[in-house]
Amino acid sequence: MKNLKNIPSEQQLKEIEAVAKRLGMPKPSERPVMQIIPGEDENRKILELKRGSWSDEQPWFIIDEEGRLLVLSTAETMATIMNSLQHMGEEVFKARLERAIAKELPIDFHDVWVVAMHELQQRMKEGKVAQSVDLDTLVKKIKQKHPNLFYSLKDLQIDEGDRV
Repeated sequence: MKNLKNIPSEQQLKEIEAVAKRLGMPKPSERPVMQIIPGEDENRKILELKRGSWSDEQPWFIIDEEGRLLVLSTAETMATIMNSLQHMGEEVFKARLERAIAKELPIDFHDVWVVAMHELQQRMKEGKVAQSVDLDTLVKKIKQKHPNLFYSLKDLQIDEGDRV
């Protein structure tokens, strides 16, 4: 994102519209745009409306004194965004764990999943963050501890010459 300081006003608005479009906002040209202007003293600033109206249309785009673009929105909207990001992170983590389990040829996927989740809970009790765990290594250790949960190449009757 460009610094908007010392850029003509029309170009600033075009840059803000581009950001709004990237954020997936409908009708980006209708979003309120304001600029922070120095006030009479350090504790006061003036918020000048450059485009739009003082409506409830959210979010508001604000250009600060250094030319950085700020986005002002409600706490409710931010909480929704944070919840969505957390949910997305959980889904990505689950997908990574599923891949790690599938690579090791489980006999019963659900059983291995339960053991893996138990192991992760134990590590979290120790203060580790689940996202920092190497899932491939975790599943390989589960396979070593509980070989009965996984197929082995011997069980599949694959000859030594056929192995890659």
